Amino acid sequence: MKKLPTALTALVLTAALAGCSTGSGSPSEDGSPPAASGPAGAPAEVNDIDTHFVAMMTPHHEQAVEMSEIILAVDGVSEPTRDLAQRILDGQTEEIGTMLGWADAWGMDDLMQMHSVHVANGMLTSDQMGSLERLADASTGDATAVTEAEATFLELMHSHHEGAIAMTQGEIEGGGHAGLRDLAQVMVDVQTAEMAEIDTLLGR
Repeated sequence: MKKLPTALTALVLTAALAGCSTGSGSPSEDGSPPAASGPAGAPAEVNDIDTHFVAMMTPHHEQAVEMSEIILAVDGVSEPTRDLAQRILDGQTEEIGTMLGWADAWGMDDLMQMHSVHVANGMLTSDQMGSLERLADASTGDATAVTEAEATFLELMHSHHEGAIAMTQGEIEGGGHAGLRDLAQVMVDVQTAEMAEIDTLLGR
C-alpha cells in the first residue's frame, strides 16, 4: 500500500519507536509458513507459524481498514453497509494493535518490514484499490455511482475476508501461542458472519 490508513498511524508509530531484534523465521518461496521455533526474543511457545501469521495478517487487516475508510467517506452509502464498514474498521484496528504489540515484544521488526509490501491472500492489488478509490471519488451527488461504489466495496471485502479465513486456518491448527490462536479463531468467526451479511446486502 502506498500509505497507511489514518486509523493506524498512531499504532504503527508506537511500534516503530521501539527497538526490536531480528526474528529468525522466514517464509518459504510459495508463501507458506515455516514450522520451526520463533525468534529468540519471543516466549518459548511462539513458533514460526505464529510470527508468519502476525507479519502477513497485519497488512491484510490494514488494507481492510483502508477499504472501510474509503466507503465510509462516501455520502449516500446505505446504513447497513456503513454499519458493516464501521465495525470492520473498529474491529480490525483493535486486532492490528494487538498484533503489533506482539510483534514488538517478539522482536519481529525485520519480518514485519519484509511482509509489509506483500499482497497476501484476498488482498486487493494496487489496480483494484485504485478502482475502488476512483468509484468513491466519482460518487459525489450521483446516486448510481454511490450504488456502484457500495456494491464494489462489498464484493471486494467478501473476497478479502475469504482470503483472511484461508490464511487463518494454519495458525489455528499449528500456532504455538494460545492467545494468538484464540485471536485467529475470533477472526474466522467474525469474518464468516460478515461474509454472510455481505451476501444478504448483495441479495444473494
